[in-house]
Amino acid sequence: MKKIFISILFSLFFMSCLDYTQYVTIDENDTISIIAIVTVSKSVVELSALYEGYEDNVPESYYDEILYGMEKEAKSNYPRNFKFKRINNDNEIGLYVNGTIKEKDLKESDSYLLPVRSGNKFMFVPFERSDDTSDYSEYSSMFSSMKMKLIVSKTYIPTVSACYISSYDELRDVNVYDLKDSFLIEIPIFADISNPVLYIEL
Repeated sequence: MKKIFISILFSLFFMSCLDYTQYVTIDENDTISIIAIVTVSKSVVELSALYEGYEDNVPESYYDEILYGMEKEAKSNYPRNFKFKRINNDNEIGLYVNGTIKEKDLKESDSYLLPVRSGNKFMFVPFERSDDTSDYSEYSSMFSSMKMKLIVSKTYIPTVSACYISSYDELRDVNVYDLKDSFLIEIPIFADISNPVLYIEL
């Protein structure tokens, strides 16, 4: 599986076809809903399949193997009540993930899952359980366009005065867009810094 993943990453140098979007909102009962959609273009998968020896048509079992790995990894990181649906159409494969969590049950350690409030700011570490992104520093120019789109409703985070990625010795501003009833925050997937943490200040 790791071999397939590396092939996909190199293919992404030529085609920015990874799409990672997460939506967070909260209702009047203080129930937080989280939806995540992660997809990869099938054209990228077909390129990676060339490295695996599939020169003609890519068998459906090849897509199934990738989806199985994605689903297994997701299930190990999300709470048990979350549901997972595979995406497999003519253009892309991926996962649709959705679930809820009560605000009163949130802990700081849940910041890998969604932005968690601490004082006058929220902290989010969505790539905490992935490889250290600094390991890919030599490929930073290739992957600089790969971003996670975080959409947060204003019922959950009402204002944003500052938003940045922080490491031990570096700060980087990230793009924030006001969508009237929510904020769109673009988080670099490969930040090229050690232990990246996103901070959203109120």
